[in-house]
Amino acid sequence: MSVEFSLSNPSRNMINQSVKDFSRAGADPAPDTPRAPSVRTQGTCFGFELHSAIPFRCLRNGSGAPLEVRDSPVAQVAEPGRFVGEWAAGPEPSVFARLYNDGQVYRLWTRSGGWSLIEPRIPRITLPPFDDPALSEENIWNIPIALCLLHRGDLALHAAAVEINGSALMLVAPGGSGKTTLAAAFAQEGYRVLSEDVACIAIDGAPSIVPGPAMLRLRPDVVSSLHLPAAQVIRRLPSRITVALSTENRGNCHPVPLAAIVVLERVAAEFETERIPAANAVPVVWPLTFVMPSDEWQTFCFTRLVDMVKTVPVWRFARPLQFSALPETVARLAALCADGQF
Repeated sequence: MSVEFSLSNPSRNMINQSVKDFSRAGADPAPDTPRAPSVRTQGTCFGFELHSAIPFRCLRNGSGAPLEVRDSPVAQVAEPGRFVGEWAAGPEPSVFARLYNDGQVYRLWTRSGGWSLIEPRIPRITLPPFDDPALSEENIWNIPIALCLLHRGDLALHAAAVEINGSALMLVAPGGSGKTTLAAAFAQEGYRVLSEDVACIAIDGAPSIVPGPAMLRLRPDVVSSLHLPAAQVIRRLPSRITVALSTENRGNCHPVPLAAIVVLERVAAEFETERIPAANAVPVVWPLTFVMPSDEWQTFCFTRLVDMVKTVPVWRFARPLQFSALPETVARLAALCADGQF
């Protein structure tokens, strides 16, 4: 399930996380001897080549820098390190994720999943063991991978992205604004979905999107209203259905030049498009950026965000929030990209 969170510290930065629906009990796991299953190279995601014994079903083709992903019980420790921040959700927010750092290793606690270790300098991620591999696949692509992307020098945003004629269109908006549904509508029309929850932006040189998992997490009514060719359901909950997109249209993780950023508005009676000046775009996009609560990291991310909106146009796009309007929404955005208006 995809839920938007606020980091409960003075910086109040937000990133979309997917940890609320862990199916395990909330108790911290006891220490145990790590298992040694067969590790294999499986595919790529966010430019990393995954080496893991966990079966992943939403990876892309190609090669990249190795990222080791393993599942093993991680013991709770008395001193997990410096407290970094915590995440909360719900109408009356309650904490369900806390992050610590001892200088080398991040330790992430989730209320329902226990402890994970993130070692971005290696890089390596150790997740709690889950009975369903789809849980591991869903939950690695939020805080754990965002930390690795940040340490690699990239930006991580709560956003979706699609490829149109060899360029990337990034869709940003708060949760509940329909960006994942819109990404699914693009997939229905044969476009390649580059991300649906966390978007990775490489800033060195011209800004570009590094494709994430070929995954969509959709409400049941969205799944029943759209046709996603060759997509496979890998996890089903009453509130969300997780699908792996067709292997034929996944491609690799080569960066895709970022043509435009579209800020989606929740509701409008008619279609409206308006350019947002770079100075005004920064406060719109900044709250959706994953940022560590330190002056150094905030300066790092803010500088890259400013560099991005200086060179990439940002547009406000209002549209009717109805299933019947999705085909025209896709057609209008694709036409604007094709005409170079973005």
